[in-house]
Amino acid sequence: MGTLSTSKRILVTGASRGIGRAAALALAEQGHTVALAARDEGALRQLAGEIARAGGRAEVVPMDVTDDASVERGIARLLEAGPCDIVINNAGSCDQADFLVQRMETQRSEMDLNYWGAVRVTRALLPSMLLRRSGVVVNVSSMLGIVASPTTANYSATKAALNAWSHALRGEVGRFGIQVVVFVAPHTDTASGRRVRFEGVVSLPVAYTVEALLRAVDRAPRQAAASPVYRLLLRLAGLFPAFIESRVAASARPHLLPSYEAAPGEGA
Repeated sequence: MGTLSTSKRILVTGASRGIGRAAALALAEQGHTVALAARDEGALRQLAGEIARAGGRAEVVPMDVTDDASVERGIARLLEAGPCDIVINNAGSCDQADFLVQRMETQRSEMDLNYWGAVRVTRALLPSMLLRRSGVVVNVSSMLGIVASPTTANYSATKAALNAWSHALRGEVGRFGIQVVVFVAPHTDTASGRRVRFEGVVSLPVAYTVEALLRAVDRAPRQAAASPVYRLLLRLAGLFPAFIESRVAASARPHLLPSYEAAPGEGA
């Protein structure tokens, strides 16, 4: 019997747009209560209204996952209304640029959101899950966390950190009935995804990615890739890492600066 076989209360971060928004709509349509988390409270209330008009159940949990106090307040508010069965740590961003011209501020922000954001939310939720001996943590990652790419060195590092932490955490909390899932999302046709370009890489529809994400939430495997192509790439990356790395690098090469002198001062 899958995780989603009965109605659950599910927290989705980054729910105001993109994959998070579409996932929240799909989960509500399946009959789950969705707790919507993001910084933009107005966008969350608009989404909650859309869910309610369709007959679903949604809660608004304004939260900045890069801020300790905001996460603590948001999770406390969430748990006051009852237990949370599943968290989908989806909030994230990707800034595509050559490493030396990418601002350090941007690099820190990316790590704070993509890695530490998931850590903060999970750390705040885990005690309640451990008390109940039940819960699922789904961390939305990327192929770039497994095979890093030029022009996304920092982003790749944030997702590699997320992956390593997820697998280690599973070994700590699995004995208490907590499942930890790494969902390897594909390149997806969202506003954020369209800002990141790779030659020859197909951008998949949001609906496709969300369908794969919900399967991962339901089955709670150790790691789930979004498509057969991504599953194959994961296997090949394990068997032939240098070859896959060269293919990924080739897809990013057209977007590399011809020289670092082409953008003086951008690394400040």
